[in-house]
Amino acid sequence: MSRAATVRRVDALFQAMETDFLLREQFITGPSQILMDYLASPSVSQEQAALTDRLIYSVFANPKLLQWFQEYVHRHTDEVPTGGQFLADFCEATVSHGGQDVVATLLEGSVAETGIYGLTDDLLHYFVNLHVSQTICADRDGKPDGEPGADQEDVGIQARGSTPFVTSITWTTYVHVQGDGDQAFSAEFVPPYAAVTLNALARYAVELQARDAFRLG
Repeated sequence: MSRAATVRRVDALFQAMETDFLLREQFITGPSQILMDYLASPSVSQEQAALTDRLIYSVFANPKLLQWFQEYVHRHTDEVPTGGQFLADFCEATVSHGGQDVVATLLEGSVAETGIYGLTDDLLHYFVNLHVSQTICADRDGKPDGEPGADQEDVGIQARGSTPFVTSITWTTYVHVQGDGDQAFSAEFVPPYAAVTLNALARYAVELQARDAFRLG
């Protein structure tokens, strides 16, 4: 029940951010704190929030890691992996896809004994559920190619159709990354109400990376 409630609240947050510009900007510039506040989680120090945000940005600034995550979620729609399994797979993907900024963030957190706070199994469940709902919604013939598995709660996420607010914004508009060309998440990964915030978060992450904001120390 706790996980189902958390997943629904995260989905409600993304739906609210579709049209609430201020809330969306607050999330983009401080995602971990907004998540914790919205989910009524215990407060954390500024150092913990900053480190968690930096980890999120370093992932979102890496198009190859974003593409890996999309494919990973698609492969696991029948059964959401455990947190330990996801962590092992994510570490392997980080090494394979040049995630130096991700490694640097984790190293700095380890040295400072700050730790990464707020990135729980519930968020993985949210994205898997969201992707399944989008897959079902996008199937115009009534033959979904993804169904919730036994380990995946039916939390009632409803993928909505396109809205005028995001008709020209998709993952294919992902900004150019130096040396890698244009990289993008498939627009089929999430519905438009979530994509509008995730797109903006990705653009902001790339801007931070270009300003050398992920440098150690």
